[in-house]
Amino acid sequence: MDEEDFHELLSYFRALGEVVVFHEPINPRGANFQQCLDAAKEAGYDDVVTELQQMQDSHQYWVEYALAQLNTVQQVATRFDGLEVHSWPDDELVRSTSGQLRSKLKAMQQAVSPEAFSGQDSDGSPEQVGLGRTQ
Repeated sequence: MDEEDFHELLSYFRALGEVVVFHEPINPRGANFQQCLDAAKEAGYDDVVTELQQMQDSHQYWVEYALAQLNTVQQVATRFDGLEVHSWPDDELVRSTSGQLRSKLKAMQQAVSPEAFSGQDSDGSPEQVGLGRTQ
């Protein structure tokens, strides 16, 4: 998915009145990944099949894909007043990074979800920002 796709998707969620969207980039482990790959093949989505196979074949490709996706979703979410994306970076993604990037990903994992029932102020979590942005 690219920036345009995320914008369209988030606009649908916002139109439904949602204020928090949970997001986790796909990872190439487990049965659900294989199910996605099989479904894409069956539906004839060759470009999706190619992308999924690249993720499966190259750990570094997946890391770069997941980081770009996290960053893009967070940046696109800033265009929607009152909508937050609560991103969840996979443990393997965190382990595959270092330094400040790893710290940001860990902070994303540990951020409290902003729903009103969480007892937290829902003005946004500073940990849930684009990876390329600083506070």
